[in-house]
Amino acid sequence: MSYTSRGFTVIELVIVILMVGVLASLAVAAYQTFTVRAQIAAGINFAAAAKGPIVDAYTNGGIAPANRAATGMTPLATDSRGSYVSSVEIAGGRIDVTFGGPLAHQDIVGETLAVTPYVTADNTVVWRCGTAPAPAGNLLLGGAAHLPPTLDLRYLPASCR
Repeated sequence: MSYTSRGFTVIELVIVILMVGVLASLAVAAYQTFTVRAQIAAGINFAAAAKGPIVDAYTNGGIAPANRAATGMTPLATDSRGSYVSSVEIAGGRIDVTFGGPLAHQDIVGETLAVTPYVTADNTVVWRCGTAPAPAGNLLLGGAAHLPPTLDLRYLPASCR
């Protein structure tokens, strides 16, 4: 009697379903990290909007602005907010971005990221973000020291690590 196979066995189907499930769980985790990084990048863009007034205040007055009002912005930090950012504060030239907002991922709500200005030898301003090292040979602009981020380091963009 001759026997021919006409399909897959149950065990073969279970193995395939298991492999698809493992690959799908890896993809979901990678996508979640990507989504949070994109939200942090949006927060860094909020900080970029405050960089101009800080550099202008330093260029015109020779000192870093003490707060938002000294840069010409509104005094309330919560006036600068968006879908992923709850506030943008300025302290001695340093920009502190606090994450929150209606669409922010739960892992970053309430966390902060500081962007700190430094002055180079040719009197230009460079910025330090997150856990990035301080720019070599440059002086801290203003009275506020750099603060390490409270965010999980895996979410920081490469420029802030």
